Amino acid sequence: MKALIRVIQAVLVLVWLALLGFSVLLCMSTRGNGLPGVSSWRGLVMADSRMAPELSPGDLAVVRMGASAQPGDVVLCRDSAGIPELTRIIGTTEGQLILKPDGSEDSRLAGPEAVEGVFVGYLPGLGGPFRFLCSLAGVIAIAAAGLVLVVLPGFLLRSPRPEEEQREPGGPERPESSRRSRGGGYTPRH
Repeated sequence: MKALIRVIQAVLVLVWLALLGFSVLLCMSTRGNGLPGVSSWRGLVMADSRMAPELSPGDLAVVRMGASAQPGDVVLCRDSAGIPELTRIIGTTEGQLILKPDGSEDSRLAGPEAVEGVFVGYLPGLGGPFRFLCSLAGVIAIAAAGLVLVVLPGFLLRSPRPEEEQREPGGPERPESSRRSRGGGYTPRH
């Protein structure tokens, strides 16, 4: 039974360390270009319903940065204020892309260099947890939760050493007869 507990504990520690490492990586990647992610994969939390009905506010959109886009693809571009947004390429004209979000009637023109990445999928409702995972508070919370839920029980489950293995400080182990004379054991009376 103890071996099974130790295996489960080791698996939990590995999962915790992987989650903590992933959270630190996401937190550090946010500092670079504003969108958290790993390698060429980035996450964008949908703030509005511009891409409804496919994407709703709070969904996590996964974008592959640097991928080539074609008409009909949903792409990541920056709006006039420099904020990243998802929009669909609905066509081309004279070397320009015609961009229009699915949930909007407004379209705009942009050059092909405006496309930063291509939308590859989404995770419904996971925008909030992803945003927390990418923050410094998320890294601290994961570290604290791992210490409390994984490491601390390991220390509490340690069994004390048996009494015969313990030695008194300050000298070698005494024979059994000297331990009895101190009142530490049972001495039969005849």
